Amino acid sequence: MKKILLSSLLLISGLSHAADQTNQYAYGAMIELNDSGSMYNRIELTRDIYTQALSSTLDDVRVFNQKGQPVPFALVNVYQENEENKTFPVTVYTLNNNLQTEENDNEDGQEEKNQSLVGQYNININNKNVKINFDSTNKSDGYQATYLLEIPNEIKLGQPFSRLSIDFDKTQNWRATANLLYSSDLKRWQTAIDNVPIMSLTDNNNNQSLNVNTIDLPSGMNFKSTYWILQLKSDKQIVPNIRGVEFTSRKATPIRALYPIKLNLISADEQEAIYELPTSLPIKELTVKLPNERTILPASIFYKTHDNDKTWHKLDDFIFRSISDANQSQTININNSTLNIKQLKIKAINASLDQAPYVTAHLYRMSIIFNSANNGPFILAWGAANAKPASLSEKALLSDTISAQDVPMAHLGDKIKLGNKNVLSQTDDNSSKSSYLSKWLIWIILIAGAVFLMLLAIKLLKEVKKVE
Repeated sequence: MKKILLSSLLLISGLSHAADQTNQYAYGAMIELNDSGSMYNRIELTRDIYTQALSSTLDDVRVFNQKGQPVPFALVNVYQENEENKTFPVTVYTLNNNLQTEENDNEDGQEEKNQSLVGQYNININNKNVKINFDSTNKSDGYQATYLLEIPNEIKLGQPFSRLSIDFDKTQNWRATANLLYSSDLKRWQTAIDNVPIMSLTDNNNNQSLNVNTIDLPSGMNFKSTYWILQLKSDKQIVPNIRGVEFTSRKATPIRALYPIKLNLISADEQEAIYELPTSLPIKELTVKLPNERTILPASIFYKTHDNDKTWHKLDDFIFRSISDANQSQTININNSTLNIKQLKIKAINASLDQAPYVTAHLYRMSIIFNSANNGPFILAWGAANAKPASLSEKALLSDTISAQDVPMAHLGDKIKLGNKNVLSQTDDNSSKSSYLSKWLIWIILIAGAVFLMLLAIKLLKEVKKVE
């Protein structure tokens, strides 16, 4: 009786606390490590995982070791750098232009030439006479031009300069070198870059041309100064006059990367086209491209969130254009963080669909970081109706000892079959039935235990009476 009771209790405990097993997931793939000695490895998720996982938040994704045991992991966002460029014109002052030593024989010209060779200039800036002194690197021969560049007061810089572009007078076949100095007070000048080639060359015989009129500033320097000196030097040709200069500040900000998934066209006529995704996915952006060039399509876009959704929900009205064959897709940003979409409909407004547009959905790209130090090889598993969230946070998994960007990359190898297709269709009803069964077993065992204790008490009572 005691053995039966103990076995029943162990069975109930196993039913109530069963750990994840690989046969509870429909799909799997071997994980191939590039760095088997690392404590952590990182995997980029593939299209199969996004479209075959039953949870839109990827709750049914797991990592298992060779013993079939679940491994601690974290679902983390993937980021990419987004460059935001800000370009603006600057004020240009001519200090000297196209001097040559064998010319300028008069006293004024000779005095101006001597001043330029040592970098001494007097100039009126904002109705104030300013003396500029800097060490000139120009030699005494050849043609040269020197300009003072001033950043307008209304320009408020958040990021340093990364490039300047020079607009020259239209003159063919010349070349020069440029030096660039910077200062915040017109007194202390430092060299930013020197001997940069600038040119405009044309080969009329081969109809080829080369124009170099930009200067890229060294990275890693905090170039935010208000005043700049641009020195141009040519040994043979007169340097063309400058018509304007533009500075560019570049800001690189990390943004969440997106993963593209094409929508399948399931029906189309002259008025509307209906598309479908393999499963309901949290979409951040949609891109639409018209197949025919020189076409304009006013249209309304509708969506359904899942297979059982009977209502078309309107997203908005849009006007799509295709100017040429090289015209890129137009992007539709979802105002919410994401929007679960299973089906999409494009309905023409006072127009017709000669051919259905191409539509691509974009969702946030994710990766998995997991503990890869012991018991490899490892398996990535996904696709289970009853799976619960198991992902740790990035900080909880990695602590503060390592950054996610420093984790070595692994990749998915051969696909393997895990559980049968039943794990994709198990519902909460099945879970409820199992739960009810467990509860009935518990009650049966408890009643049996109570009966056993009562019988044991009666037996003890009889033994006491015999002794008396």
